[in-house]
Formats: sequence, structure tokens, C-alpha cells
Amino acid sequence: MIAIHTYAGVIVDVRASSVDRIFHYLIPTSLPKIQVGHRVLVPFGNRRLEGYVLEFTDITDIDETKIKSIIKLLDERPMLTKEQIQVARWMANRYLSCLSQALQCFLPVGSRYGKERVRAKQHLVASIKDSGMVFELIQALPKNANKQRSVLTVLAEKSPLSANELCNLTGATYQTLRALKAKGYIELANTTIWRDPGIITRNERDYKLNPKQLEAYLAIKEEMMGTHKPILLHGVTGSGKTEVYLKAIRDALAQRKQVIMLVPEIALTSQTISRFTNQFPNQVAVIHSGLSEGERFDQWQRISSGELPIVIGARSGIFAPVQTIGLIVLDEEHETTYKQEEGSLKYHTRQVAIELGRIHQAVVILGSATPSLDSYHKAIRGNYRLVEIPDRVVDRPLPKISLVDMRQEFHKGNRSMFSQELTDYLDRVLTRNEQAIIFLNRRGFSSFVLCRECGHVIECRNCQVSLTYHQSDKYLHCHYCSAKEALPSSCPKCASKFLRQFGSGTQQVEQFIRENFPKARSTRLDTDTTSRKGAHHRLLEEFRSKRSNVLIGTQMIAKGLDFPDVTLVGVLSADLSLNFPDFRASERTFQLLTQVSGRAGRDKKKGHVIIQCYDPQHYALQAVANYDYLGLYGQEISFRRQLNYPPFGELIRVLIQGENQSAQEYGVVLHSFFSEQLPDHEIYGPSPAPISRIKGRYRWHILIKTADDIKDVLRVIPRAPKSLSVTIDVEPLFLL
Repeated sequence: MIAIHTYAGVIVDVRASSVDRIFHYLIPTSLPKIQVGHRVLVPFGNRRLEGYVLEFTDITDIDETKIKSIIKLLDERPMLTKEQIQVARWMANRYLSCLSQALQCFLPVGSRYGKERVRAKQHLVASIKDSGMVFELIQALPKNANKQRSVLTVLAEKSPLSANELCNLTGATYQTLRALKAKGYIELANTTIWRDPGIITRNERDYKLNPKQLEAYLAIKEEMMGTHKPILLHGVTGSGKTEVYLKAIRDALAQRKQVIMLVPEIALTSQTISRFTNQFPNQVAVIHSGLSEGERFDQWQRISSGELPIVIGARSGIFAPVQTIGLIVLDEEHETTYKQEEGSLKYHTRQVAIELGRIHQAVVILGSATPSLDSYHKAIRGNYRLVEIPDRVVDRPLPKISLVDMRQEFHKGNRSMFSQELTDYLDRVLTRNEQAIIFLNRRGFSSFVLCRECGHVIECRNCQVSLTYHQSDKYLHCHYCSAKEALPSSCPKCASKFLRQFGSGTQQVEQFIRENFPKARSTRLDTDTTSRKGAHHRLLEEFRSKRSNVLIGTQMIAKGLDFPDVTLVGVLSADLSLNFPDFRASERTFQLLTQVSGRAGRDKKKGHVIIQCYDPQHYALQAVANYDYLGLYGQEISFRRQLNYPPFGELIRVLIQGENQSAQEYGVVLHSFFSEQLPDHEIYGPSPAPISRIKGRYRWHILIKTADDIKDVLRVIPRAPKSLSVTIDVEPLFLL
């Protein structure tokens, strides 16, 4: 029974800290069924705004004559659960955002009041009113009522049926159907059609857990029945973590609980979906940005109703409207794509998942072959339960990894982008009708265009980055602001004709392979080739079916993919990620190279990995070659302890963007403010960000290292000029 209250506490849909608080509204007697989580339309000043009901009360310290009434409910049932509201409050506090912004993460896309772009899709359905009387009804029709007779005959075999399909089958019209309805023979009703999100089921082999997998599963089961502590599942590539997930999910469903399964890339969802729908037919929902708004809206509705208890998705899947969560899985938990980098609410999905799990008393599994150092450190300290699978399934060996020094290749006279070892091995793989993956974490044809006479590099006019040449359209592209311009015939600085493209991109690798390996049939997977809907699945299916035998790509091919005939992985320019101005550069390089190496030799055929680099003695590359995660962890954790970097302290970044001088001057004001308010903290800056200009706006930042909760200080920073934008990033993953 719903208690009746006088006032509702509402958060209005305004992203401004000055109104980021609860406002009380009178509940009209016409809305007795209003509940926490309902969306409502309320008067706010001289506007009518969407708001979210968070609480009820019968007492308020505001003059009752000044309290306005709720105008109407926007939905029949609440759009937000009490648990989601709890998580949103936590997010707003943790990441210093407005509560309304955090709440909107949980709402279906395209549904905000006044900006609705999607609704449930309805169609007209016809059905026989009395199926036992069909023959008598047909006999009662006039002899010339042939269309009506056809309709009843079809409905006798299949009822209900959409009106549109029924008319197509019989040649009848909607007028025919209405006539039958008027006679009381059939019923017509509007029914919701669910838009197809493209879920594909493929027959997959069923695996029996080996002893190590069984041990991991039993540890998860113990937590599901006990303390619900988060679990860090550290299993080498090919160790069968997914089979462990499937077994745990079956247990959660048996307890009538729902499950959220997250993957870091849209490219991985189709493969994951096919495995899960094979095990759990008609129980899987999909949420990711590759779906249309209508498809995402429908999936939201079906999850909310409990019809689909398993949610598979990328980052946004954590906000699915599940009612009773039993299990949350973050596969490849170390991936940076789990961090929301855009906008002012820069949350980390891993932390949101752990908070959601705590509220629901659900187990959170963080799975990875290369866990983030932060997660592994927490597991060692006992914050997470550490569960390990040290071997591949059926004792398959890990692929052999070779580091090739490209300096030696140069001295031998090899000017090609492929070392001799990679060239020879790829030839052998193609001859044996096997497959290869060539990895280069840089799309385009060449990374920059340089004048050989004066040294000028052609840069974007809006951003402080070099333009990348794309062979497909013969234009220079900026990968930050999407600007493009024609390749000039001469140097813009000295008018020299000697412009040359430097650095290899995935397009250039694809061209090189086509020209030098006649047996190769290549597929390229990067941001440029996957911009259209369904492109990820189509390209991967092309490779899976062996219509192509060489897969070329960026980091989207580095994890999760499982192709039994891949026996070679070649990595070009492995040092690229080591040279980023970021304290996590070595950790990320190790993770990326270990993950992509794990794509080789995943079935009966042995795998081989060839990593081309210029500094093979670097400790991160040595750790990759020797599968030495603990060695990498020991080296990195020592550096971070000395410098008080995470996980030993928290890093907070304040980014200022706008006109150069104003941004710098405001940065100086902020530094003085922080120095006064936080005298015992390390404060760096203001200094230009490594990429000092994007989309014409200059970028300055301040970094704060802290072991304390300083959010109260960050909430009251001096007001910035209107020409500047200021964002605060708690636990930033990138400092560019």
C-alpha cells in the first residue's frame, strides 16, 4: 500500500550547482500513486521542468503559501529505483557533479521531457474473439464476403497476428478488419513491437571446467552465498574466464537475480552475445552506443520489466534498470574505456559497479589477464578477493614471444616496416592456410607529414597535434576535432616541394601487406572502418569465416577476440605507448601487448608473437616477453610509492580550457587558492596540458596529489570567467 504524503522532494533537471538540491512541491490529490523514482513535470521559476522524486515529507520549513504543486507525472511507473538513486547520490559526491546529471545516467536515451526522440513502437494486432466458433463464424458470413472469410481462415491457424501482416497475406484492408470487429468476430488492439538490436546466436561448444576454473568458480559461489566481497579474477589469456562467468551467472539466475556483464569495446559485444545467447536463449539484453536510440529504449523497457535478466553491454550497461542484481562482471577490468572521459561527470565504471554491488549485496567480478595495478594492490591488501587461473584451458601453451630490435634491422639494410622475422613467419602462416593479426595502435596512412627541407610538420589549425594522412580520401585528418584539409603540394612554411609522409598507420600497413604478400586477404578494423552500424560484427565475421586471413587493427582487436586459426600476432612500433607523458605508460604498454599476444594459439595450433620495438631491454617489454606480471607490478608499485601516485595517493586534475591568457591567469588564481586551502598537499601547475590546444581552445591544468577527502575544497573554487570551462577529474586515467 502506498503511503499518502503532502510534499515531494524533487531534484530538477538543471545542471547548475546553485540549484543542485531538493525542492519541495505539493502533491495534488489527483496523484495519489506517486512514488520515489517517478519523473514529474514541475514549475520552476517561469519554466516547466522535468524533475525526479527522491523523497516525501509532511513537514517543510517553507511557507506553505509559496509551495507550488507538481503539474503531472511523466511516466506510469517510476523510472528510477531506490538503489539507482543511492548510486547516483554516491556518483555526484564522488565525481563532483550535479545530482540531476548522475540520475540521468540511469534513464533511457531520448526520453527527457520536451526532448523525447523515442517512444515504444506500437502496431495493431488482430485476434479471433472466440477460437471455438471460427467455423460457425465463417459459415455466417455473406457469400460475397471473400476477404472477411480469408481473414478468419488465416486467424484460425495463427492468432494473434499483426494487422499489417494479415492484410498482406489475405489482400484485405483495415476497413475489412474493422468490419469484422464491428460484428464481434475479431478483436483489434495496439501492441508494443520490440525493435531488433541485432542479437545473433551462434552454436558454441559447451566446456567442462578444468580444476583451476572450478576452483575459481567455487570461490565466486562462496562469495555469492556469503560476504559478497568483490573478486579480482586474474587469469592468463585463454584460461577460460568466460566459462567461469557463465557458470556463476547460471547460479545468479537460479536465485532469481539479474546479471550485468560488461565488456570494454563494442567490438567484443557480438562475440560475447553469441556465447551467452547459446547458453541463455531469450534471456539476454544488449546495451551499447552502437544501437539506435529506439533499440536502446526497447532494451531498457524489457530489462526494467524483468523480461530479460542478463544485460550485456559496454560502459553504459552499468546503468541498466535491473531491479535485483545478483552478479556484476567487468571483463578486461583494466581497460581505460571503462572511464567516462567526456563531459563533467567523469565516472569510472569499475567504481560505480562496486558501489552498485554493495547496495544490492551482489558479487562484482573484475576479470583480466593483466589487472590494473590499482585493483591488484587492493586485492593484495584484502579489499578484493584474489582468485587466479594461471594456465590456459586443456594445458595449451602460451604463445612464444619474440622481441625484434628494429635498430638492428635498420643496420642490416632493412627499410621495410616489417622485420625479416615477421615477413618470413607471415609467409609461412599464409602458406599453411592459418590466420594472422597485425597490430598497430595508430590509424590512418601516415602519422604526420613533414617538410624535408625546413622540418615543418603540418599541424591542425584548431589543435596542437599533427595531422594524419588518410589514403582512402587523400586528405589530412585531425583525430581530435575531426577537421580535414587537402594535402598541400608544397610546404606551407617554406614552399618546398619536398613533403614526405612519416610514420605508419593501419591503412599503410594494409597497403603494404597487399603489395608484398600475394596470399593475404586482409581485413582492417579501426575507427575509420567501423563507423557504420554493424561494421564491427561484419568485419569480424569476415575474418572468422576465413574470407580474410590477416586482421589489421588498432587496440580494438587487442582483447577478448577468440579465433582458433590465429597462430601469429605481429606488433608494429611497440614503443609508441611507452613514450606517452603519463605515469601509467609502462603499465598500459604491458597490458596492451600482453592482451594482443593472447590472441595467438588459442586452439590446438601453437601461437607465435613477434613484437617490433626500438628498446627491447625496457622492463615493460621484458615483462611482456616473459609473461611476468608480478615483475612489472613490483617495478611499477615501487615507483608509485616513492612518488605518492595511485594507489598510494589520489590524483585529481583540474582542467581549464578557453582563451590562452585567461586560462593561464585563472590557473594562477586556482593555484593560490589551493595553496592556501591545502597547505600540506602537493600541487602542480598551472601548466599547459601535453596537448595544449584542442578545437581552438587552449588547455591548462593543475594536478593535486592527496590522501585526504578534499571535495569540500573543490566544490567552492573561485568562480571562473564565463569564457572558460573548468572540469575536475577525480582519479584521471589520462593526463593529455
